[in-house]
Amino acid sequence: MDMEQEYYKWTKKDQWLYFISLIPFVILFAGTLYVLRDYSILISILWIFLYLLVNIFQAGCCIGCPYRGKYCPAFCGVYLGNLLSGILYKNRQFDSKFYEKNAAGGEITLIVFLILPLYWIFLSHWYYMLIYLTLIITHIVLFMPIQCSKCSYNKTC
Repeated sequence: MDMEQEYYKWTKKDQWLYFISLIPFVILFAGTLYVLRDYSILISILWIFLYLLVNIFQAGCCIGCPYRGKYCPAFCGVYLGNLLSGILYKNRQFDSKFYEKNAAGGEITLIVFLILPLYWIFLSHWYYMLIYLTLIITHIVLFMPIQCSKCSYNKTC
């Protein structure tokens, strides 16, 4: 990827639309933690740890991105990778192998993050599963068309 390319300058409207697309994720995150805490605080902590791990993998992918350390909707819009990348990998240069390892780790961890709470959500109430899946789909449907298409880094992710 050409790191010297002109990149999209996010507007206040873009940021507002991003905030709206985050609402389903925030509800999903808080609701899932609420359900998980009824079963085990350790499961809740593990779920938060997985979320943080996805952020760390995303940070490895953000190296070389023109948005690093600035406003960035990141991977599916719910990660802090661009901020963590500037802290964890401050002086590191883009390396495609490092990127690929972090992308694979992030994808696997994201899948585990999304699947882990399903058993306990289902045990609580079967219709919570419908709510959980609806919130994920709603977030993606709101996020993808309004953010990903504008991102100058979208050829990479």
